[in-house]
Amino acid sequence: MKEKKSSILSFLLTMVPIILVAVWLFVALPDGDLWWFLPIFDEQAAEIHLYRDGQEIVLRPGDAGYDEINDAINSSLKGVKAKLSLGISVESQQDFYNKYAAVEVFYQDPVIIHSHHSFRKCDKLLFPLSGRHYDPPMVFGGTQRLETYRAGALVLKNRDSLEEAFKVAWETHQIQATR
Repeated sequence: MKEKKSSILSFLLTMVPIILVAVWLFVALPDGDLWWFLPIFDEQAAEIHLYRDGQEIVLRPGDAGYDEINDAINSSLKGVKAKLSLGISVESQQDFYNKYAAVEVFYQDPVIIHSHHSFRKCDKLLFPLSGRHYDPPMVFGGTQRLETYRAGALVLKNRDSLEEAFKVAWETHQIQATR
């Protein structure tokens, strides 16, 4: 009887780590993200574009509001809830620039958003803040080589800090523009 318990325990002690490593590799290899299970995102954007009702504000490191928006983006991307197979058309993308509110972020090099949902490296992100695809909170990823964003949006747990930072930065730049 004791030998049977020992062999079951030995089997479990062998198989559980093998299964865990297999799952980890299954998620890690397609996107090249070995740290997919860690909720971290601390990137520095090269440029951040704020859009609202056909107006645009471009923020670069050192500009007023840049740090707050960048921090809010990083905070939002630490909490990924799901992935949708949703994409946006060129027309919808133009609507974000011309009709709605959105934040578009450009990075010098491709970045990884750590998540157990497959999401390839990207060097541009689009966060809708009103209009189509506003609810649930999501982000689209793409590459600067292409005008459009690829299909597959990540659903975020929360984007409240990004909305608040957007509002403050927008108001600050509007006040500066009237001086």
